[in-house]
Amino acid sequence: MKKRGIYVSVGGLAMIIASFAFAMSLVSDTGFPDSEFSLSELMEGMFDQVSDRTQIEPGETIPFSFDATSDVSSLFWGLQIMDYQNNDSVLVTISNIYGDDLGAFNSKQPAFFETMQVTNADIYNFNVKNTGQRPINVMMMFTKNPEESEKFSDPNSPLAKTILPLAISGILLILGIIIIIIGVIILVIDYKKKQDSKYI
Repeated sequence: MKKRGIYVSVGGLAMIIASFAFAMSLVSDTGFPDSEFSLSELMEGMFDQVSDRTQIEPGETIPFSFDATSDVSSLFWGLQIMDYQNNDSVLVTISNIYGDDLGAFNSKQPAFFETMQVTNADIYNFNVKNTGQRPINVMMMFTKNPEESEKFSDPNSPLAKTILPLAISGILLILGIIIIIIGVIILVIDYKKKQDSKYI
């Protein structure tokens, strides 16, 4: 029986192992305390403002503020659930100091980021409601004028040094899984050909 399917599958498995090893070594180099994955530490220096780790009870809403009263045309903001578990979810509503509703975002992900245009100099409140069933710990991150910031374009920035390599590792993982599937398909085809040849 031909072994090309086995070789292809082994190659895919090797890519998966390599991607995991690379990702783990990259994350461990950041030295996260108590093995907690913190995006603000992973991308240290990328954000102009990072909130304290804040616990939110189920149904409770906690406001986080950002002062955009001086030279702010756009705002890159994000939220991370530090101790994320399945079924955790949040609702983020944005308002100004006058209470005007400026948008709402639902998320069931460990972290998410958005960009908003700042049309008026103001102080913006990001009201985070825990819509899940258990207490969660969250952290919010803000960067003003990201399109003008060297933090996003500098090849030596934390984004280029950490996030992009992690993204590449993720791509390798996906490719590895695809290659394993292809290898299994080849194995099945070769097996069927061998079985059919017995009756010829």
